[in-house]
Amino acid sequence: MKKWLCIICGLIYDEAEGWPKDGIAAGTRWEDVPDDWKCPDCGVGKADFEMIEIREEAVAAAPAAPTPAAKPVPAPAAPRREGPIVIVGSGHAGYSLAQAIRKHDANAEIVVLTRESGDLYSKPALSIATSQDRSAEALISETPFDIERRLKIRVYPRCEVESIDAEARALHTRYGAMPYSKLVLALGASPIRLDVAGRADALLSVNNLDDYRLLRSRLDGVSRVAIVGDGLIGCEFANDLAKRGLHVSVIGIGKWPLERLMPQEAGNHLQDALAALGVQWHLQNSVREITGAPGNWTLALADGARIEAEVVISAVGLAPNVALAAACGVEVGRGIRTDAQLRTSLPDIYALGDCVEIDGRPAPYLAPINHGVDALAHTLTGQPTDVLYPPMPVQVKTPAAPLMLLPPAAPEGEWRIDATEDGFSCGHFDSHGKMRGFALIGQRAQALRGRWVEQCQQAN
Repeated sequence: MKKWLCIICGLIYDEAEGWPKDGIAAGTRWEDVPDDWKCPDCGVGKADFEMIEIREEAVAAAPAAPTPAAKPVPAPAAPRREGPIVIVGSGHAGYSLAQAIRKHDANAEIVVLTRESGDLYSKPALSIATSQDRSAEALISETPFDIERRLKIRVYPRCEVESIDAEARALHTRYGAMPYSKLVLALGASPIRLDVAGRADALLSVNNLDDYRLLRSRLDGVSRVAIVGDGLIGCEFANDLAKRGLHVSVIGIGKWPLERLMPQEAGNHLQDALAALGVQWHLQNSVREITGAPGNWTLALADGARIEAEVVISAVGLAPNVALAAACGVEVGRGIRTDAQLRTSLPDIYALGDCVEIDGRPAPYLAPINHGVDALAHTLTGQPTDVLYPPMPVQVKTPAAPLMLLPPAAPEGEWRIDATEDGFSCGHFDSHGKMRGFALIGQRAQALRGRWVEQCQQAN
């Protein structure tokens, strides 16, 4: 059975699982999926975009693998204790791990604690759903009760974890104490808050279903939106909101969109493609002050320009949620530090997802989570397994100019750029001539993805 990736939004179709909600049974091959089937997240049909086959990278069982020097040395595992496996967080990492554990152990006691509603939804869809006029409720694929019945687990919605007592192996929550035998921190990441003079409360970051619900309410009847941030999320929202018919202004500090991730030729191409939808760019700029009232904001920019907007979205990045872990003594840096088996520096406490740092850097993308889930499920069910991270391209959801990125691990090196019929293929090469990253923009360039991933794999 194969897995296929939508190059527009990043959705994965797994032939083994099918898509039962649309009547596509488990085991249905991609070529047998009806031609009129549409991607559940971005809404495009089979004939409108290319699906790319993806291959699973093997994980290595390594009970005695040495811990890299840059990683924390985890405490030895304590004798097995009774109690549930507790997962803190109900995002993609938390629920995917619960499902993977259940596949390995039909009897494991699993508890999920979450500060959110506990509904299962696609977080990547938040930045592409307004143009499809999808409500927050329409994005929900399962309720907590449905998940409990399907996976035979317990979910506690709106349950804030206040502290962790690692010695007693217990969590203190607003509902009381919760013991654990093994604890997984899938805490996610939170939007970075801008220090802006005036009405900073005008800034809305969209990072979960509640945020999206608020955004939809603010968009009712408006025509002008300002987006602060020219990175991945800012560009995705710009594409989606402009496609909805809104007048969109983007303010960013870069010389071109996604300046840190791709060369100028690709950045200019993306900028032009979004400008063709009506997006106005204010680059090498920042917001100095926001004045006005809800629905009637004025943004004063550093270059003296002023932008009128009814809604202001902040999309300047995410910071891993580490406070809960740090408070109980878990070693943290930019994110929670783990070893190759996702163990933290405290016994029987693991971390997964956007809250974790990989090679000293946060990696708030789906691919690292998917690789970590499989390895950690093995480890938690008695088969200690290292997680191996292959080159992991990032799909930027900008249909105006389809974009696939594999950010170079280090800035040293050079971009080699070739024009295509509708974009650019850009490879980043080190001093030895080995490809270490790439940016593929435009439909034609996407065909290089598989081959270039292999080249980057061979270079490591």
